[in-house]
Formats: sequence, C-alpha cells, structure tokens
Amino acid sequence: MTPITFSNVSFTYPEVDEPQPAPAEPRTDEPDVPAPDPVFTDLSVELPGGCTFLVGPNGIGKSTLMLLAGARLFPENGTVTIGGRNTREFENAGFEPELEVERNELVSFVYQNMEFETVEPLGEILPLVAENGPNPAAAATVYDELVEVAGLRERLSVRMHELSKGEMQRAILAMSVLYQSPVIMMDEPVFAVEPTQADRLFGWLADRSAADGIDIYASVHDVEMAKAHARHIVLMHTDGTVQVGDPEELLARDSLETAFRAPFDTLYQRQNLYRELLRKSLGDEAGR
Repeated sequence: MTPITFSNVSFTYPEVDEPQPAPAEPRTDEPDVPAPDPVFTDLSVELPGGCTFLVGPNGIGKSTLMLLAGARLFPENGTVTIGGRNTREFENAGFEPELEVERNELVSFVYQNMEFETVEPLGEILPLVAENGPNPAAAATVYDELVEVAGLRERLSVRMHELSKGEMQRAILAMSVLYQSPVIMMDEPVFAVEPTQADRLFGWLADRSAADGIDIYASVHDVEMAKAHARHIVLMHTDGTVQVGDPEELLARDSLETAFRAPFDTLYQRQNLYRELLRKSLGDEAGR
C-alpha cells in the first residue's frame, strides 16, 4: 500500500484569458470578472489503498482530486504526499524525461477519453509496455490472463486507432496494469465499455489489487459497480465534503442522497443519462 495524503490542500484552476476584439472606443466601465471558484479549500484527507472508487456528482472535483493525487496537478497551498514523497518533487516532470519516468513508476494515470494512434498493432504495443515498466517480471505473469479478461485476444492484430472506443478503453486499462506502477489512477475508464464487460474487468482488477498490493483509484458513475468491487469509497459531496470509508456505509441510500442532494431514485437515471451523453459525444458504440 502506498498511502496518499492531502494536508490542508487548496486548489483553484487558473483563469483562462480569451482574446477579445478591440473595442471601437476606449472603455472605462469594464465589468469585474469574478475569479474562478476554488475546487478545494483546506482539504485534509488520506486516501486508502487497495481498490478505491471515487463517487460523487458531476463537476464536483473527482478528476481534480485524482490529478492532484497523481502528481499531475499541484496544490496552491498545502501538500500532497505519495508514500511520504511530496508531489512537488515532480513539478518539472513535463520538462525532464527522467523525472517523468520516475513519477510514472510511482503513479500512472489513465485520463478520461484517452486515445492513441499507432503504426504497430495492439499485440506489439502491450508487450512493449510490460517490458518497459518498473516490474516486467510481474507484468509477464498476468499478461495472458489480462488480455483474455479484457476481451482483447481477437484484436491483437489491430492498430490502436482502429479499435472501437470501448476496445480502446479496455486496451488502455490493460496497458496501465502491465506497466505495473504501484499506484494507478483511472478517470472514468470504462464509460464506453459494455456494462457486463466493465463489471468483469473491474472484478479482475479488484482481485489483482488485493493479491499484488497495487492501489487502484477509479472515478465512476456506476454506483452498483462501486458496490460490487470497491474495497473503499471516496464519496464527494455537493457541498465540498469528502468522505472516505466502507462501501456498504457510504453507498447506502441516505448517504448518497446527502452527497448528491437528490432523491435516490433519480441517481441511476442521472448516471445512465451522463453515460449516454458521453457515448453520443464520441459518436461511437459502447464497445464490442
């Protein structure tokens, strides 16, 4: 287990200056533009290890929390530590290849809606990822089983950009596991994957997490999947509260209604609608 700790963390996305057309005449009555709202203010929480699911309303900061926890974003105030290491050690990872490799070997990240174009087929890409991670021997022991459970056996001869969206997501999940970082962050990793296939894949991931000591953090909108496979839950509330605890407790009806500020019966309608909107925006099927 690699503990991730937030201590008095505050974070606000910087303002984006959009180019504006020059006014016909100088103006002295420019309206005040409000500063962006902070995503987190003085947040202190320790993320548990194992297979942990992040659940909460859309736009509440699940992705931001994971980016901070994965040393892809850095707090304005406070500290985030991964296994005792301050994430600020990796602030220059985007400019220093060796530091980026060091960060990835500590914590890897599956971004929402990732895509790749490759000349090589998937069957050459997956072994390459496994061989270049921090633990090639461990990757080799799970390779065949992972390819099977991810439903990729019949697609190994296909290049990445020729896969459907659902297949692409399954392939990227396979890469993240084969790389063998001790911590893996997954932001909405299966929204385009057929539900039965997604359930099977996360069941396998939860078992491997427990057996191999890999910490997997995944943000999802499927509460039932979280109930079935999570060892821990990070429940993010509309009012900014962040709770960490047992799935049975935090995914209970009253707890979810408090977090979402919505009747329980509408939560599933919301998550299904959000999933469908994501799929339609991509113009792709749910995955094969």
